[in-house]
Amino acid sequence: MEGDTEIRIGFVGCGRVTEQLHLPALKSLQGMKIVGLADMDPEALHRASRHVDAEYRFTDYQDLLKVDSIDAVAICVPAQKHVEVALAALDAGKHLFIEKPLALTLEDCDRLIDRASRTTRMVMLGFNVRWHRLARQARALIQEGRLGPLDLIRSVLTSSHDSVPEWRKTRATGGGAMLEMAIHHFDLWRYLAQAEVEEVSAYTRSGLWEDESATVIARMSNGVLATVACAERTSQNNSVEICGRTGSLALSFYRFDGLECATTTSIPGDVRSRVDAAKRLIQELPQALLGFRHGGEWLLSYRDEWRHFLASLQNGAQPGCTLEDGRQALAVALAAINSASTGKSVRVDRR
Repeated sequence: MEGDTEIRIGFVGCGRVTEQLHLPALKSLQGMKIVGLADMDPEALHRASRHVDAEYRFTDYQDLLKVDSIDAVAICVPAQKHVEVALAALDAGKHLFIEKPLALTLEDCDRLIDRASRTTRMVMLGFNVRWHRLARQARALIQEGRLGPLDLIRSVLTSSHDSVPEWRKTRATGGGAMLEMAIHHFDLWRYLAQAEVEEVSAYTRSGLWEDESATVIARMSNGVLATVACAERTSQNNSVEICGRTGSLALSFYRFDGLECATTTSIPGDVRSRVDAAKRLIQELPQALLGFRHGGEWLLSYRDEWRHFLASLQNGAQPGCTLEDGRQALAVALAAINSASTGKSVRVDRR
């Protein structure tokens, strides 16, 4: 598409993520216009409509796909419907943005990958953490060799939910901490370490719904060991530590000053560390204040994700998160669920 062409987009699925994250993120992005909304739930459709004056509103996504003037479709329905909607959208000639997880089975992933390979339409997967400012800074530091060879990655992702939609209550329909939460960090590990997850061991804990919390230990193809702890009914946290032979990084994705570097001689909490932290706070505060105007660091990661999607469309470039990336992250999640069910370590299905 031409570089100055405005992209007209329609959303299929108007739930919480669409309403609270995608739509607000797109408000400040030039070059993309939301013209269509579709959701089988009239109330969800109405709530989303308060954020954007969409020209087209439907309770059947097939009607949205028939609108010729829509260039791209964002698929934000529950994961069990992703492939169905994606295949129909490709048949309608639309470019695609698909929220994670890509699907619930590797067979469905492969069906979609095969179909997408036979079209000129662009398809991007929505792992927004890849476009978080701190994640990109961390990857650059790792690639520069600042940490030396990597040894360990440790992730924590927690949230607070007293209730969730019905589809989020069982693994079979895409719910639980493994498919909704941990999968973000499975992709992040691959993005930061530039390696694949080979084997996992996992435990989960269920309560009002399946897999309210989960822990996973993984071994990666470059020898790095990785862990993640997730919980859906506690406080908010989204952080990762990357430890190498010559240094380490600690990232907190909800904080504007959430990137801390340490050497092998650093001691957390000592005077030098505190002084360095104060300097970073002063240096980054002006940028943080600007970011607050656009919703803060987390919302900005969605805006930058959409900016990348737009640039990829305009430049005809491959997006920075592909269907293969989505398949690999799902393969890790499914292996972890298998491990939690059997009590055994499980090798990840890598093709």
